[in-house]
Amino acid sequence: MKVSVIVPMYNVHEYICECLDSLKAQTLDSLEVLIVDDGCTDNSPELAEAYVRENPERFHLYHKPNGGLSDARNYGIERASGEYIAFLDSDDFVEPELYEKLLKTAETGCDIVVSNIEYWYTDPSKRFVMKGMPESGPEDIRKRAMLAPMFAWNKLYRADLFRKTGMRYPLNTWYEDIPVTTVLFAECGTIGVLDECLIHYRQREGSIMSSVTSPRVKEIFPVLELVRNRFAERGLSERYHDELEYLHIENLCLYGMFRFIRSGQWDTLYEESRRVMRENYPNWKRNPYISSLGFKNRMFLRFYSRATAFLFHPLIKK
Repeated sequence: MKVSVIVPMYNVHEYICECLDSLKAQTLDSLEVLIVDDGCTDNSPELAEAYVRENPERFHLYHKPNGGLSDARNYGIERASGEYIAFLDSDDFVEPELYEKLLKTAETGCDIVVSNIEYWYTDPSKRFVMKGMPESGPEDIRKRAMLAPMFAWNKLYRADLFRKTGMRYPLNTWYEDIPVTTVLFAECGTIGVLDECLIHYRQREGSIMSSVTSPRVKEIFPVLELVRNRFAERGLSERYHDELEYLHIENLCLYGMFRFIRSGQWDTLYEESRRVMRENYPNWKRNPYISSLGFKNRMFLRFYSRATAFLFHPLIKK
């Protein structure tokens, strides 16, 4: 088997058929789909079972007690038989040629292949494409990849990477992609890019990352600590200092701060962000990657503080 696609599934009966239909239509023959029922309480497993009955060679359905997204992914990794592993969230969908094209790129000698993403809204006018890899940046593509979106599911991974690094997704937390994707990027050999948008990332009410008012937004702090610890244990902190620093800037000072402002927990999260940056990256405002940001984001990083917050908050909360 060439490619194993792991699909964690939990109470997504409205979307699971569109997801599985897109995998059924894949042009790559040597592909298996591992659907992991993470303790669903709706009829998603019954809908998925129909795909298994129709095509048992491609679709495999596993049942396990609810343990969360990371637990379901880890469960699938242990059972995947493919030379390469991919993930797909069960409310997203892909174009028919995605995995054939990813594999073709991987077989040129890549450990990881990254593709672009469409943020898919019901209203077509809101849809937009995000690059899976920055078009400019460090010559070392592993460092450039550290500046890319950390999503697990817009990538194809050589399965041996998970075995060699021992990487598994941390349980019971948001932002679970970050401490795995960063290490895999840092420790892989070659990274390839599929500069096409064949993955549709559904934006829906109630999805995890749209829940900015949840107290769980604070889970970014232990996740980033896990990243720092993993890089330190591997002796990679200095080599990737600027990239790790920028990861913290994005998640604590810039885009993460936008989320904190909307969360209703701003005071606590702001002070914790300041503490983490002061203790780990005290000179973060000199990070070389800040200069590649747009003017508004650069000005936000330069001038935002407790004293100026009243100027920024009305604009960000809109």
